[in-house]
Amino acid sequence: MFQLRSATAVALLMGGAAFAQPVIRTMGMPPGGFGGPGDFAMVRPEFGMPGKVVTGAPYSAQAVTQFAQTLADGNHIQRTTTASVARDSLGRTRTERSVGAIGPLAGSGGAAKAVFINDPVGGMSYMLDAASHTVRQIPAKAKWDRQVVESGAQVKTESAGAMVKQRARANLKTDDLGTQVIDGLAVQGKRITRTIPAAQAGSERDIEVVTETWTSPELQMVVMSKTSDPRFGDSVYKLTNISRAEPDPALFAVPSDYQVQQGRPGAPAQ
Repeated sequence: MFQLRSATAVALLMGGAAFAQPVIRTMGMPPGGFGGPGDFAMVRPEFGMPGKVVTGAPYSAQAVTQFAQTLADGNHIQRTTTASVARDSLGRTRTERSVGAIGPLAGSGGAAKAVFINDPVGGMSYMLDAASHTVRQIPAKAKWDRQVVESGAQVKTESAGAMVKQRARANLKTDDLGTQVIDGLAVQGKRITRTIPAAQAGSERDIEVVTETWTSPELQMVVMSKTSDPRFGDSVYKLTNISRAEPDPALFAVPSDYQVQQGRPGAPAQ
């Protein structure tokens, strides 16, 4: 039973976050972007594999996300999620996090450990389930994109995406926050305020969702971000204990005793 719940948790996380771009997709959404205001709102896109391959900028760090929400009855919800993240000089990335104690998975009897490896050198991404010793092997995103284009579905996707972007830009305000140093890294700050009109939100007044991000040009990634959404609460994401040393190559390899499965998360094993 635990292995089943573990596999379910890993599939849910991988399906929503593994290839998400950092921060930008969280604007105007609940903390976590895709997860909604429920149990999986803590799964931040920053934990996922970045769409851009960055080489020559190795690092390892701890990624911490804190979420706080006040309910209508005055009750408070506070959660903290941590993950180990790393990237080597070749651009391979690894994210490892515990997914236990999330909603219906809380009674599983232990924490499930999810490991995501993105290998642009080999053209593959991997989702490792430590509990079942299985690994889901997934072709690189570019290959999936080509298949979508060949099927003709890309036209609908691009049309929908253009509409969303056009609608979002009309209500966005961007402020330059300058530069500062976080954990030894020089970072550039930006605040994006998205105003949701009252008529669109069904509220008495306009709603403002504020996202503040601090990005390292050297690492080409978000080091810290803060999101405040009156509908769903506040979240803070931050990299800590950042090391610029080359990570152990073994971190980006699939253990030899893992059973390999093919295809996207949620698809039948092959």
